[in-house]
Amino acid sequence: MILPHAGGFLPYAAHRFAAAARLRPGRAPEDLLAELRRFYFDTAFCAGPASLPSLLAFAEPGHVLYGSDFPMVPEEWCGGFDDGLDGYPHWEDGQLHAIHRGNAEALFPRLARA
Repeated sequence: MILPHAGGFLPYAAHRFAAAARLRPGRAPEDLLAELRRFYFDTAFCAGPASLPSLLAFAEPGHVLYGSDFPMVPEEWCGGFDDGLDGYPHWEDGQLHAIHRGNAEALFPRLARA
């Protein structure tokens, strides 16, 4: 399942949700966190200075996909968020390319370029 908009506030609140796992016998917070990290997340409208670092700190490697919300919103609205995504100063080698294309190709291999 791909959660839009960086999963909303899930990456930010995941540890609070995980603490509630203690209410169920035999469940540990780490188990719930691992389950929540199995989601995929898109980057639509999330390249801000607080949301993008939260998403990247939470999501499994390879589980962040490019998203724009186009055609539901005008293309010019997406531009500033694309600029924020491209201009993020803390990308590791290949991470931005993976978000733009590589992670989606791994998730949907039949759509990958030959």
